[in-house]
Order: sequence, then structure tokens, then C-alpha cells
Amino acid sequence: MRTQLASLLVSPLLALTVAALQAPAAMASTTVQSLDQTRDAIKTQDARKMYDSEMSGAPQPDGLGIALPPGFSAEFLMQQLAPGQNPKRLLVAGAKPWPQRAGTFVAMVCLAATAERAERLIKFGGGGCSDLSRDEDKNEVWVGVFESTAGSTPKLLARTDGPVDTPTDWSDTDIDLPLDLATQDTDAPMQAKPAEWQRFDLAPYQIRPGEMAFGMRAGWSEGYAGGGASFNALYLFRIDGPHLRVVFAQPMSFVKSIAGDWNPDGTREHDMSDASNTLVILPGKTDGFFNIQLRQQGEKWRRTLKWSGAKQRYE
Repeated sequence: MRTQLASLLVSPLLALTVAALQAPAAMASTTVQSLDQTRDAIKTQDARKMYDSEMSGAPQPDGLGIALPPGFSAEFLMQQLAPGQNPKRLLVAGAKPWPQRAGTFVAMVCLAATAERAERLIKFGGGGCSDLSRDEDKNEVWVGVFESTAGSTPKLLARTDGPVDTPTDWSDTDIDLPLDLATQDTDAPMQAKPAEWQRFDLAPYQIRPGEMAFGMRAGWSEGYAGGGASFNALYLFRIDGPHLRVVFAQPMSFVKSIAGDWNPDGTREHDMSDASNTLVILPGKTDGFFNIQLRQQGEKWRRTLKWSGAKQRYE
């Protein structure tokens, strides 16, 4: 499990301090008497799905489209989306049909920092676009959109100008903080780049009349002594001529399990906390783009984001 792997990468000092790291806006924790009761204590469906993907060990859906559609190959996507990069760095190549645009496919390639690192991650990392090391050399993801018809070579419509380098903004959120942010200097930016790219999110994100964006889900996993946490963020991409640009990057959900006291029967208490947000497209507009709102599931927390013409993204 990824959480078990992450637990090997957390220093003893951080493991000792994690119990105190609860974001003020997060939902209150629930204490359960044993590990087998933890899932039932999770309050939101999205957090429960994250917990299941980490703990069940069951095969997960092909969220990145690694089983490539006809006409696509890993070599082709590498050439089109990350030209000039060493193909030995490639970890994952994926493509999926975009339901909101007929004959259109979203695609990605995930590259390790070096060819040597790619070899290690492919051997030990389970075949996804994740790197749970706690250094700065994160995997790179390059994203694009193709037009394709049966029997023809897919045509690249737009791609990111380089690897996605937009961090997730944690400065105003109800979602608990990953450990690196919770322990950093108080004056440091509340931003973090993902440790994992998990799946395409192809819900109908209409950002203005006649224009759709598509999403990708990114995440972080971390392990503690007897517990762990998972965090999820949503990135929205917009086609801007030949360019594909990130216009939204916000945390969406978390689930955390912190081990507590031992019981006389050998079981151990766990403090469970979670929260999940829903993205809602509002009817009001700013500079022609619909306003969007994050709403905490089952709670009253709300945040409305509006289009910034100067930055060409939501804020």
C-alpha cells in the first residue's frame, strides 16, 4: 500500500508531532476503538473512496487511460507532449476520450526526474504516476488534447508548454494540511506540488458558455506511526489556442487516521477525520466566465472563486 511505503519516509520527529496537526477548519475527529471501525467513521463519500483505494489493495480503475485507445502509443504521446525529453524517463502514458467533445481525447505523460529514478519507480512503485520520496525532484506530468478519428493519426490540438508546475493553493481551505505544509515556516506560501497524479476527471466543467474545461485529480499520501493520511486536489485545464493552461488548482478532500491508546484486548484506538468538497458552477459570471464555488459536503463552509482576467485563471 502507498501509505505503508510513505510511513517509511516520515522522520521520527515528524511522526511524533503529527497528532497535533489538525487544521482549524477541518471537521472534528471521531475516535474509534479499533482499526476495523475506521472506515465506518469516515463521513464523506469522496474521503471513503480515498481510504478504500489506499487500504483495500483491490485493483483500481484505469483513471489515466494507460490502456491506450486505438491510434495512440506511449512513444507517440512522449514525442507529442514532451518533445526533446529522454524517453527513458517515461513512467506512464495515458489517453482517454473526452465525453464533452466528440472525437477528442485528453492525454498525459508522466516522467521521472531521471532515467535511473524511472527504472526504480517502475520496479517498486506499482506502475502509476506517483513518487512518495520527500525531496524536491518530483515526477513531471505533461498534458495535452488530441483530435482523432478512426483510421487516422491523432492530431495534437493543445498541450501544456512544459510540465505542469502550478502548485495546489492551501491558503484558504477547509481541507486539512499535508505534513510538509503544516510544519513549514509560518510565512512560507501555503502551496504544494502533487506527489501523485491519479486520474482524469471528465465531469462537465463548463467554465463559460460554449467552453468546457477538463480535470485531473492529484494527491499526496503520508504515513505516521500507526496511521496515515491521504489528500486530493482538483486541477482544471483550459484550451487556449495551442496552449493548455491550468486555471484552477484547489484541495478537494482528505482523510486522516491517527493511532491513539492501546486497549486491553490488544486493539488500538484511532482518531479519524475527513472532509470533502463539491465544485459547483454558479450562474453568475466574471469577465464572461462562470463563477465557481467550493462547498463542503455535509457542512456550511463555502468559497466562491472568480475569473481573473489578469492571471487568466480562477482566484
